[in-house]
Amino acid sequence: MTRETQIAEDAALWVNRLDQPAIDTSASRAFDTWMAADVAHRDKFTDLQALWHSDALTEALRQAAAAPAVSDAPIGLIGATRHARSRRPLAWLAATACAVLAALFVMLPSFSSITYRAGIGNGRAVVLADGSHVALSGNTELRVRVLPWRRTATLVRGEAFFDVAHERWRSFHVHSGETTVAVLGTAFNVDRQNATRTAVEVYRGAVALDAGQSDHLVLRKGDRARVVNDRITTQAPDPTAGAIVAARPDWTAGWFEATDVPLSVLIAKVQRHSARTILLRDAALGALPVSGRFRVSDPARVFDAIRDAYALDIRYDRGAVLIAPSRDRQGT
Repeated sequence: MTRETQIAEDAALWVNRLDQPAIDTSASRAFDTWMAADVAHRDKFTDLQALWHSDALTEALRQAAAAPAVSDAPIGLIGATRHARSRRPLAWLAATACAVLAALFVMLPSFSSITYRAGIGNGRAVVLADGSHVALSGNTELRVRVLPWRRTATLVRGEAFFDVAHERWRSFHVHSGETTVAVLGTAFNVDRQNATRTAVEVYRGAVALDAGQSDHLVLRKGDRARVVNDRITTQAPDPTAGAIVAARPDWTAGWFEATDVPLSVLIAKVQRHSARTILLRDAALGALPVSGRFRVSDPARVFDAIRDAYALDIRYDRGAVLIAPSRDRQGT
């Protein structure tokens, strides 16, 4: 038996034991000791406790309880539960529950945790196990885990447009740094612009936006917001969308609409489409506010636009693009 399997089985037994009407003091102390011994114990227990009360387990137990013969039980339980089932059906049910919990938790990660990546300049469309559709921008990484009781996605970098399959009993959360987007049945876009800055826009339905302990907000169709350093700032509707909210975000067609956005954010957008590394020679340039509609899928076109509009010097050097203040700008 592997260590992971042993931890899962121990966690399942503790979930079942603590769910009983009464538990003695010695057992409570043993549980506290087990939980404190390893963070993996705490993680397994938390997940299995959630599954214990889920619809998925209820259905599994219902089918197990309706089985016509002991031989239909999991192989590992046949010998241990043959006598108990005839005399104590509740004990047999609990034992079966533990086996289902342990088996589900051990097996699920092998097919439920998936990392999706899109290369520089290449978008990617994926369909998740629950039927949700996700479009990834260039140079994007998304980690997804679909479990019987919850669905989670972590935007490691880049930008993604989600069209989430509605499920009443199973939540869907997207994490971008310290920002969490809780889906209420919707289509929405999440742009992780840097480690402390995330932009969210809703195209259908609503989401609950959580920026940590300091800020919370519900966004509905047409709403846009930025989270910067754990603070939420709402934005005016996209002026390019008119009275009707567009069906998909601008980036899917290679565009980025900027309104007083730091130059570093625009550069990060362009970097998703540029094989060359883009470097700001003066770090202070990163905070320069820029506005306009930029064809980020065409880096050279963006460089030409910001060179003229913001008095910048653009140079190409050994696979890199170097951006610095122009002499005219330095003299102002």
